[in-house]
Amino acid sequence: MKRCLIIVNFLLLSAVAAGETNYAFRARMAELHPRRLIENAKPLASDEMSVDKTWSIVVEGADENGVMNHAADDLRDYFHKSMNVRLGKGTRNSIVLAVDPALEPLQSKVSAEERDGAKTIRITGVDAREVYQGCCRLEDLMNRRGMPAVKKGEKTFTRMFSPRMTHSGWEIEKYPDEYMDQIVHAGMDSIIVYIEKSPDITRNGRSDINELIKRAKKRGLDVYAYANFPVEAAKFHPLDAGAREYYDKIYGGIVKNAPGLKGLICVGESVAFKSRHPGTVSFWWADAKTRKEGMPVNGFYPSPDWKEWLELVSDVTRAYNKDFEIIFWTYNWSRSPVEKRLALLESIPTNVIVNVTFELGSPVRYHDGVEMQAQDYSITESGPSEVFVSEVEVCRRRGIKLCSMVNSGGRTWDFGALPFEPLPHAWLKRFRNVRSAREKCGLAGLMESHHYGFIPNFIAEIAKCVYTRETDENAVYDKLEEIASREFSKECAKTVISGWSDWSEAFRWHSALWFDQYGPLRTGPSYPFTLPGVVMPDPPDPQYEYYGGVKHGTGWKYLSKFYQCNTDQLVGRILTDETEIALLESGNRKLEAALASVPEPKRERALRVIGYGKYMLATVRTLRNARRYRLEGLKGENASRATLAGILQEEADNVRELMPWVERDSSLGFEPAMRYVTDVKMLKWKLKQLENEKRNLERKDSK
Repeated sequence: MKRCLIIVNFLLLSAVAAGETNYAFRARMAELHPRRLIENAKPLASDEMSVDKTWSIVVEGADENGVMNHAADDLRDYFHKSMNVRLGKGTRNSIVLAVDPALEPLQSKVSAEERDGAKTIRITGVDAREVYQGCCRLEDLMNRRGMPAVKKGEKTFTRMFSPRMTHSGWEIEKYPDEYMDQIVHAGMDSIIVYIEKSPDITRNGRSDINELIKRAKKRGLDVYAYANFPVEAAKFHPLDAGAREYYDKIYGGIVKNAPGLKGLICVGESVAFKSRHPGTVSFWWADAKTRKEGMPVNGFYPSPDWKEWLELVSDVTRAYNKDFEIIFWTYNWSRSPVEKRLALLESIPTNVIVNVTFELGSPVRYHDGVEMQAQDYSITESGPSEVFVSEVEVCRRRGIKLCSMVNSGGRTWDFGALPFEPLPHAWLKRFRNVRSAREKCGLAGLMESHHYGFIPNFIAEIAKCVYTRETDENAVYDKLEEIASREFSKECAKTVISGWSDWSEAFRWHSALWFDQYGPLRTGPSYPFTLPGVVMPDPPDPQYEYYGGVKHGTGWKYLSKFYQCNTDQLVGRILTDETEIALLESGNRKLEAALASVPEPKRERALRVIGYGKYMLATVRTLRNARRYRLEGLKGENASRATLAGILQEEADNVRELMPWVERDSSLGFEPAMRYVTDVKMLKWKLKQLENEKRNLERKDSK
């Protein structure tokens, strides 16, 4: 055992030394078809057929938007790079791609047969999009097999949800071709682009939306716009004189500029208007003096006149595209009285799509008397919440198409700068409940991410598996073992899965309260420490504005100025942090022990997974230390300077321990809108900030 630990520590120390420049992880995102041959794969069985250079790809029938030809090119690239097979042209054996309108919606088939000495793999879909999805399913089958072989016979794949939408995890509003192909391979079918100013100003400046739509259509992807211009939107109530002309300019103008858009996502805080309802007041970005205590600000309340607003927005957008979709997201009033929320849903037009956040609105849970509630997107709750259940029942009864924000791209707001949360057991609960919601209440579409975007990961692979109608319970567990074997090795797969189980269990104790999601969890270990009442320092390279142009100091975005944890529960929350830390440490130890049996070609992938665990652990330690620092600091002049200095030293050690892991994996500490909040530069800045804080304590002692 001792020799094994020595080997593991040597492997960790030697491997972590290798560095990676910022943004280098995008090269992995762009690698659509890595090598997938398994060296010790079982020999070809009698009921299988293999693909070699004697095969070619044939596209049959009309090909709208060139989707099937693109799918054929993608498949050729797969065989070449992943399976080391160069397909030919006009050969006897063929892979045939064709549309079969007799199939069910969202359905594709992979059929393999041999007749008169000729072998054929036929990939069909109900439309060209599903043909491409079918090609991706063939890749999945061969990846699992570890060789370019497939069983004879027919397999059917029916996707359970559409749209499946995601923001960009590459860079805000940026979708390179190879990244869009990754989105398709993950089973998603739609992308989202923020519109900050009508008709084409995004969070990344003016964009050629039509060019994006053209490239997306080639891949069978729809493009949705996300309306995010609250100040511009708020000028008119829909019944005001001149409202129709103004709404046509800002909402209709988006569709007029890009009629190929699929739809517009509208959430209260981003499209609020001058409500005539006496239950709301002012707007969230306005001067605080305009608000009244106890009254919700405009956009955060289900006022009845959203009905008129939806009718007008639907009219002006559909004047330019009769099939245009309006997705109405109820997120901002999930905490409003149930009778007000449901009354609005009873009144709205049925030709819109309602989007309900899956887990928000769950009852407060308690661990050892400590409040544990998901206040924003979190995997600490599997859902569905009481809010979701109540709202979807109205939509189901009224025949309104239903979508849900479920984050099944693998990333929530539980960590701000982790590429995804590798908690398969926690995610499986969410995925099963989402699947059940389709059967029970007609859930049709999904939003897979918000703000943070999607980076290809194995949690999304599990989601694709669960969100396929033909998948049974055993197939899900087989998928988990397949992933553990691929990322580490078959010999240690059970150990790895046990480690992931510990990580998942840790999240039962994870805080999803707003002051943590907008505090230490947002940035991770780069989060600066200050005594209660002291504003945190600005970051070294301020690039980001705080909400719609209102700057917070000169830098931090989506971060509170102070750490504001409720003081009466600090002690209890520190204890829940300790429990979470212990479980994360246990999972880390198991994965580190498994590394000894990982062959050299897989070691890099395994180390990246271990790095995710290190990042989660370091972030939760930072959260705990921030709470401890606040708790002691609240004693004022009675605070122990030695205790405060000791916490600062523990945090410095925590930062140093994480630094080599962040240095070796450039996906850690990155978030598409904020970019790098926890890279090596930021961690070095944090260490200096801790030193400054320690000197401030020493100066107080000397007075």
